[in-house]
Amino acid sequence: KPYTWLQLGTLMLEFFQNKEPYNEVFRRPDVNFATNKLELEYWKTISHWVPAYIADGLAKITGKKAIMLRAYDKVHRASKTFTFFTKREWTWTDGNCNMLMTKMSDIDKRVYNFNVNDIIWEDYYPNYFRGTKKYILKEDMSASKLQEARAQQARWRNINNVAVLVFIATLLYFLYPLLKSLLSG
Repeated sequence: KPYTWLQLGTLMLEFFQNKEPYNEVFRRPDVNFATNKLELEYWKTISHWVPAYIADGLAKITGKKAIMLRAYDKVHRASKTFTFFTKREWTWTDGNCNMLMTKMSDIDKRVYNFNVNDIIWEDYYPNYFRGTKKYILKEDMSASKLQEARAQQARWRNINNVAVLVFIATLLYFLYPLLKSLLSG
C-alpha cells in the first residue's frame, strides 16, 4: 500500500505531539511540507530562525549558553541530505521477495515473514518512532518521564496559542487604522 510523506508526517505529529512527546524540546514539533523554495524559506524563518534568535537572545541576557541557532543550522544541513529522497516519488518492486516466498515452506513463511503487504504501517511507524527516541536519542522512556513530557508539550501548545493570538491582535491593532483610512478616503 503506498504511503505518502504527508501521511507519515501526520502519523509522526500525532505520535510526538499527543502520544509520546520528546522529553526535552525547545518548542512544539510541527511538520510543514513546502511546495517551493520560497515557501520553504518562509517556514524556516517563521518556525526556526525567529524562535531561535529569540531563545538565544534570552539565553544571552540570562547568562546562559546560546545554542538554538547552531542547533537549527544542524537541522537544516541534515534535512538537505534527505531532500533528494523526499522530493521524489519512489516505487519499490517486490518481485524477488515474491519469488523467494513461493520457494519457502509454510513454516519458513511464518518464521521469516517479510511480506510487506502484511505490515500494518499505522502500527509499524509508532514503534519506529519509539525506537528512535529510545535507542538513538537515548531518552528515558519511563512512565513518569512520559507524563513530564506530556505536561511540557501542553505548556508549549498553550504558549504557542497565546503567541499566535498576541501576534494577530498586534497585527490587527496596527492594520486597523491603515485599513480605516484606506476605506474612508
